[in-house]
Amino acid sequence: MIAGGIVLSILGIIKALNASIEDRSARLGKGLFVVGIGMVAWSRIMTPAGLMVSDISQAFLIAVVALVK
Repeated sequence: MIAGGIVLSILGIIKALNASIEDRSARLGKGLFVVGIGMVAWSRIMTPAGLMVSDISQAFLIAVVALVK
């Protein structure tokens, strides 16, 4: 869940920046960012000792590979 939240946050930032560059509304990008941050916060609240900082890169890689496949 933490990796999914990180991925959504990054995609939200990219979407919001793209929309603001093209003078469009950035609501979807902001929404993705908020949902991603919410997922990260929720996973930290539910399992405070769930993932260490060193495990986040491995979880992020697994999430990206799953999205690409």
